[in-house]
Amino acid sequence: MGSDSLFLKDPASSRFLSGGLAEAEALLGSPLPGLPLPDVEGGRPVYHVKFHPQLRTLVMRYLQSLLRDIGAELPGAPRANGAGREALEYEVTLERVLRSVRIADRRVGLVNLCWLAHSRDVAECLRELEAKNPSVKKLKYSLHPLLSSFYKRLDQVARRTVEQADPARASFLAGARENVSLVDAIVDDGFAFTELSISEFDFNAFLASNKRYRLPADVFFEMYGILLKETERRLRENDRGLQARVARHLPGLPKEQLQTQAGIVKVMANAQVLTYLLGDVWTTGARLLGVEKLRAEAGRRRSAEITEVFLDVVKGVKRFELISHLRDQITLMKFGDHDADDRMNLGRRLFEFGDSAQVLNNAVNATVLFLDLRGFTQTSEGYISERDLTQELYTVFDAFIPHVRRFGGTVDKVLGDGIMITFGTRRVDPLDPLNAVRTAVLCQDTLLRLRQEGKTYFKMGVAIHYGRVYIARFIEDEESVQTTVIGRNVNLAGRLSSAAKKPMDEDESEAEPAPDTREMHVTIDGSGTLFNEGIAVSRETLMQLEAHLPLEHAEGPGSRLMEYFDEQIGRRLVFQYAGDAKFKGVRSSFPVYEVTFGV
Repeated sequence: MGSDSLFLKDPASSRFLSGGLAEAEALLGSPLPGLPLPDVEGGRPVYHVKFHPQLRTLVMRYLQSLLRDIGAELPGAPRANGAGREALEYEVTLERVLRSVRIADRRVGLVNLCWLAHSRDVAECLRELEAKNPSVKKLKYSLHPLLSSFYKRLDQVARRTVEQADPARASFLAGARENVSLVDAIVDDGFAFTELSISEFDFNAFLASNKRYRLPADVFFEMYGILLKETERRLRENDRGLQARVARHLPGLPKEQLQTQAGIVKVMANAQVLTYLLGDVWTTGARLLGVEKLRAEAGRRRSAEITEVFLDVVKGVKRFELISHLRDQITLMKFGDHDADDRMNLGRRLFEFGDSAQVLNNAVNATVLFLDLRGFTQTSEGYISERDLTQELYTVFDAFIPHVRRFGGTVDKVLGDGIMITFGTRRVDPLDPLNAVRTAVLCQDTLLRLRQEGKTYFKMGVAIHYGRVYIARFIEDEESVQTTVIGRNVNLAGRLSSAAKKPMDEDESEAEPAPDTREMHVTIDGSGTLFNEGIAVSRETLMQLEAHLPLEHAEGPGSRLMEYFDEQIGRRLVFQYAGDAKFKGVRSSFPVYEVTFGV
């Protein structure tokens, strides 16, 4: 799952959003703000976050003191004018947290995740206070100027402190394309710290109390109702201007939704549609000014100012719906929480934001696929020129990439004579091991065709291994970050592919391309040496395949077979035990299975 995919929201479950990436970019800029790769549980992305142990207590005290200062009766809250002391203690702690997160963030998106999680924590604290004292519901919207200025200053202080400590390194780590719009939206828009979801949002109370959006609630709703009716009419009458904007800016909204009230709301709330409607002074403008409340408001201030505030409210609400969608993927863990320990034991990640920010178990279950060409050394040391060798590699590797993309793989690196591909590092799919096998089969098939056409004489050893890998991010320059996987399981996958190789001149002449797949084989001799010119998979990979596929068991020559017909590639896959390989530096033997395929 890539970072951008986290911003996708199902239109059927949203109130104002159509759910597409273009809409998210219109609200938060392009490229979208980065976020770390989440874990996936029950098919949905999940982040587990644990903050400094004192932070929630300090948040609660700070909010109580603010509410008390603006008139709330909260038993046990700090006395009037006590907010200064509470704010200072909270400020010092949160600033340390923000500073440590910023230092640890290597363009991963830890700062964005931290602000998303902390704003959720603040909103949950306000909900607890509201449950104890209903008067908090109305008063909390008056907190926006105080909270906004407080958090904005803290964010700036943390950023400035890190930059001043080492300006060059801070600039290098942040990169030239840092997008701070998500943090700005959380801090400035006035929704994220007071509400948990858009469904609980009280527009009337918000507009009556919030000082940023200077628009009376009755004026807002009059404009909202007129614009909604105008959108509905134009959709019904197939207005060309509106239809063009829907097609261009709301491509992800199903056509059937355009006939529903929920769909009409999403169309009307689109910034391009609103600008189009409000720009029609003869129709929309006349209907707006035909309402006495709106005429009276226009008499007190410029019409352009009223329109600007209305658009600002709609944009803020939509950004908050997107923010709350992202926050729904976050589970806040408490210190001493047994679930946090359970996650660690299961090898799941835990984002810990304290005096030092760290990602515990920053590893994922992934499938690593190695495509390792055979005969590269002999060819490169022979009479072929570097130019011709490079062109031959282009011919082979260019033909592989469409298969990698088709099944969701990520090219981690090109190794000169091979490619390392991962499945499960950008998005997670239970069928990642199968997708790796599919990719391997099609790549071997493609190489066979190229050999038969005389375009290459390379053979290939393919290896697939499933296990925990650690994701590392190496910053190359102000624009680029090299993400790669490291760890024992990556090394094992490499061993499977680059095991002992038979020289080309031992088994074929360069003038005779291989006629069929029988030359692609995996064998292990009596000493445990692996010879791989086919597709070798580890036992861990096969176990994942067994867990998710209806493999058929059959008797084969010398050992049992497992078979599966894959409709995606139209091949019958056969898995057969090849033997136990022994690798230098690996204590125990390593069970290896060969994959063969046919129609």
